[in-house]
Amino acid sequence: MARLRALGSAPRCDCCIGRATTRNLARRTATAPRHHHHHHHHGRRGTTSTVARALAEEAPGTESLKAKLYVLAAQSDRGQLLFRQPVYEMEGYFAGKETEARRLCGEIKDQGGNLLASDASAQNGSWELVYSTAQLFRCSPFFMAISESMDGYTWHAPWSDESTAVPSATLFFRLHELQVMSWGASTVGLVTQTIDCESKTLSSTFDTILFRLTVIPIVGWFKLLPTFGGRVASYATNLEAELEEGEDRVKMTFELQETEVESVEGIPRPPFFLAWLLNRKFPVNFVWKLLPWNSKPPTCTSYCTYCDKDLRICEDKQGELYVYTRLEEGSRMLK
Repeated sequence: MARLRALGSAPRCDCCIGRATTRNLARRTATAPRHHHHHHHHGRRGTTSTVARALAEEAPGTESLKAKLYVLAAQSDRGQLLFRQPVYEMEGYFAGKETEARRLCGEIKDQGGNLLASDASAQNGSWELVYSTAQLFRCSPFFMAISESMDGYTWHAPWSDESTAVPSATLFFRLHELQVMSWGASTVGLVTQTIDCESKTLSSTFDTILFRLTVIPIVGWFKLLPTFGGRVASYATNLEAELEEGEDRVKMTFELQETEVESVEGIPRPPFFLAWLLNRKFPVNFVWKLLPWNSKPPTCTSYCTYCDKDLRICEDKQGELYVYTRLEEGSRMLK
């Protein structure tokens, strides 16, 4: 998958390492001085033990665990094929993948290398979301604020009893997913988060590509609707990042300020009046405080449990997992 560019620079998996090591050892053996015939059997044993030692020296470490996590992310479409919500009745599909992802994240933390203990600003920079146990757009401050505003509220159909109730935020995100995905005709592209602890700001973006699949089967294969989209950005300020005592994680709080829909190179602009929405900032914070049902500002809480030079692992208040890889400065994907 294109978004898992980190795989390109990540170390090879164990089987690839083993094959490469075997080939290297074979080349060394081929160029080494030949022994007399009666030593051949001993020579083969020696070569085998050398391969075993080489593979043992390259036992799975942090980089190998990361590579496995990235492969799992690719296999599950950034976690979006997990179908965790009972309403889809597909919990058995990719069963165990989320458990495996959480296990890998735990083992990566156990390997050491977490920079958060010494400096919370290790998170500074831009990061691409490569795996999530929730909808991809939920790492945005806009949706975090909505989630927090719905804390403690549930909903169930008027004709059902309370045992069927679901958290209001869960229902909202499920409905929004249907809207963003256009019931399967659209998709979410690049998802990023940018942090600056010095200026106390956090921003997040996700690319939405609408109507990428719109044909009429049997009748014809022409495009029914035009494909278009943009980048939805959310901006937050008042970022506070503090290491929690005994929790081995950094708690981040921030306040949503505004949102913007930007045009993106390579994604067609929306047609007709929809183009008016592009490159305009919407004062969400101001409007939020005017609404009578909002009892507090649009604040957000997130937890960063691991961060090194190229990997960052976060959780939200519901315990959902978000895995990021660092984007290089000046990356074309950020333009």
